Amino acid sequence: MPRKLLLLDACIAINLVASDRLPHIAQTADVTFILARQAAAEVHYLRDVVDGELIRTPIDLDQHASDTLQIIDLTPVEYPIYLSLAREVDDGEAATIAVAAQRGMQLATDDRKARRLCSERFLPEPLRTVALLRAHADAAALRQAQLHDLLIRVRDRASFQPPRSDPDYKWWQDHIDNP
Repeated sequence: MPRKLLLLDACIAINLVASDRLPHIAQTADVTFILARQAAAEVHYLRDVVDGELIRTPIDLDQHASDTLQIIDLTPVEYPIYLSLAREVDDGEAATIAVAAQRGMQLATDDRKARRLCSERFLPEPLRTVALLRAHADAAALRQAQLHDLLIRVRDRASFQPPRSDPDYKWWQDHIDNP
């Protein structure tokens, strides 16, 4: 049976790569992550501390190619939708929403404006970073120390902090505060 497909915007992709568990997250969710080329172009760096110094570590999406991650191009039918959306959100979110709308695919974004545009287009509620991490932690039966380390990596390496309005915010805080 083929794996499900899940469209990621650039920020979600960065967050998941920062976890150092991207293939495991894809496997436990039984998904292949998809990025529109425009979103992939926005995936640049992680923040790492090496010898006490903050450095920017380039993200190489090619190392995750295969069953874990695929980069796709917009079809000619998706371009007008993309161009219209690009007036309101950045290119990566616009391309991701255009693909979701045209191909009927589930998407993941934390971007508030992108989420609103999905709602206006009657697309299913997008997944969020914390929901993906929580589902992975449950499916992989991560121990508290493992989960804490995973969340710290995402927070620090991707500079991610979920908004208080995130439905899983309390779960994030409970696990990030307790090593």
